[in-house]
Amino acid sequence: MMMMRERPLVVLKASNDEDASSSSSIKTTSNPALKAAWLASEQFGKAIGGGKNNSSATKEDDAMLMTTRAETIDLLAKDYEKNYFIGGESEMKAYSSSCVFADPFVSFTGLDRFKQNIGNLGTSLRDVECKVLKTVDNGVGGVIFYWKFSAVVDALPWRPKLAASGNTTHVLDDENKVVKHIEAWDVDPWMVLKKLLVPASKLPENKWELGMLAVSQRDGFGALQAISEPGVKLFAALFVLEKVPGVNLGGFEAFTSFMLVATAVTEFWALLISFGVVKK
Repeated sequence: MMMMRERPLVVLKASNDEDASSSSSIKTTSNPALKAAWLASEQFGKAIGGGKNNSSATKEDDAMLMTTRAETIDLLAKDYEKNYFIGGESEMKAYSSSCVFADPFVSFTGLDRFKQNIGNLGTSLRDVECKVLKTVDNGVGGVIFYWKFSAVVDALPWRPKLAASGNTTHVLDDENKVVKHIEAWDVDPWMVLKKLLVPASKLPENKWELGMLAVSQRDGFGALQAISEPGVKLFAALFVLEKVPGVNLGGFEAFTSFMLVATAVTEFWALLISFGVVKK
């Protein structure tokens, strides 16, 4: 369930330190593994989101909505009230349809793509908590919202917790439309990804959670043993689904095939152990 938070009532002017630490330049990782992880999550979101279209931005909308800087900041605050960058529930009226979006992983252009991504993400989360810590108007450097959030990724069967803190710089053009949305995290992106391998629950409640707990403890065989039964069902279903004309799971075919074989062999081996055919 999405948790609403009161938006900040005071917009601060940036100090010299804040001006130095917060810029409107776009910096994304050069690590291909992190970029691949982001693209994989985008494809995963499309799969679980059912291909729904969350876009409502048009160039006509851009032209119709003329705002002052203060009104734009208020619109942005209302977006944060609705947890827009987690659940995609807001209209994001302050944005240009050709806005550039960047985070520690990648950057791309287009409000429609951003709204689709966050809308898909929103369908996979529960226990969402988002809080704006402060807002700083940095002049030409943009309006900076400092935030922290956490949520449980319910779409993954081991239900990990996604959490981070950081800031987002919203750069405005001469018409007070947001043309750059630059997200920065206070933690290493690798640390966030690693947390996605660990169940949120300290006491495993299903075989997937038990398996991922084993992964976090570097017990690969134990993880396969734990998830082999539900894993065979899941990856077999995905394997069949990939063969349906018109279905595209985003390049996960090789991974699905590998995991189907791995879980099937592990389940067969566990059966042999249970019948005493082989020793553990």
